[in-house]
Amino acid sequence: MTALDLDIAATPRILAGADALQRLSQALPATPTPVLVIADAGMESAGLVDRFEAALPAGHTCERCICPNGEPTLATVNAGAEQARALGHAVIVGLGGGSALDSAKLVASLAATALPAEDFVLGRNIPPARWPAVMIPTTSGTGSEVTHTAIVSDDNGQKLWAWAPDMAPDSVILDPTLTSSVPPGMIVGTGLDAFVHGLEALTGQGGSVFTEAYGLEAIRRARGALSTYRHDPHDIHAAADMQFAATLAGLAIDAGGTGMAHNIGHALGSLNHVPHGIAVTVGLQASLAWSIDAEPVRYQAAANAFGVANGEALGLARAFDEWLVEVDFPAIARRVLPASLDPNALAAEMAAEPNRPMIRNNARLARESDLAMLADQVAAYCLDYTAGGERAS
Repeated sequence: MTALDLDIAATPRILAGADALQRLSQALPATPTPVLVIADAGMESAGLVDRFEAALPAGHTCERCICPNGEPTLATVNAGAEQARALGHAVIVGLGGGSALDSAKLVASLAATALPAEDFVLGRNIPPARWPAVMIPTTSGTGSEVTHTAIVSDDNGQKLWAWAPDMAPDSVILDPTLTSSVPPGMIVGTGLDAFVHGLEALTGQGGSVFTEAYGLEAIRRARGALSTYRHDPHDIHAAADMQFAATLAGLAIDAGGTGMAHNIGHALGSLNHVPHGIAVTVGLQASLAWSIDAEPVRYQAAANAFGVANGEALGLARAFDEWLVEVDFPAIARRVLPASLDPNALAAEMAAEPNRPMIRNNARLARESDLAMLADQVAAYCLDYTAGGERAS
């Protein structure tokens, strides 16, 4: 494709604002329909599933599918699809962070078929037309509420992807009051994930006028809101800005894809179960200067949006490192990164077929020797963060 030959998927209807959950009736069919709400155990214990059910309009019955905490697995998604099929027909609602939303999107896509999720990962097949779906994010980072892709892990913990032309839901509800119970460490991890999405979609090989518009605004909003929001999750303006940043970044990656930071992040997640936002942030630290060095022009607009003096592309990597210290990322990373990491195993996972699309989409295309060098960089960051070294200061 050239820059003028684009194929931009339909964007879901978005209902946004404080207490937007009270407009749930606008996102559901007018006729009474069963609802299957998919959430994780943390959402249920926090009372958010109860809050969702209280907002349901009269006539809509509700059944809960409570998933284990953590990233979705093939087994969890298949169980959810079986529960959905038993209802005959239902609206599938995802309530929670990226894991719950990815699970809900896959369940909505699988409900119309008797086949398991295994038959649809890595583009093996395209699911049939999905059941009606509504996504309600309670964290601000993944942008999964608007994308046509879902991430799921197999029995060995390897991250896989599934895609369908209609996997994005019918409607999205962005209610910043639903994010007020998110702990500061998760706020930072998810917020940085949104930033990385915006940057990689903007600068990658799949970039276009749409990824530029979505990505630049996501970068600006994440840069401006994250510090305030992490200190005060009840600041409704900062919370809303972070929601908008995450959703805009989700639209950006849906149109333009991700790059090397996500390649590294998926590999780290598969091998060491590092939370996604932390993993892609370390991936960006390890790869950003390397990418900019070969393709500085691709990063000038991002540098301007980030507030780098004179929009100097090479200054973006330094400014990003300084921002991580500002939002206390080192303390968060120290708790979850492995102190010892095998660079050879990481490089092999980065080169695995599920992760190759991210290599091909990065601003700078990597050779095998580059993968080894970047894996060494990631291992050094992990060691330094866990030891409290100068990179983490």
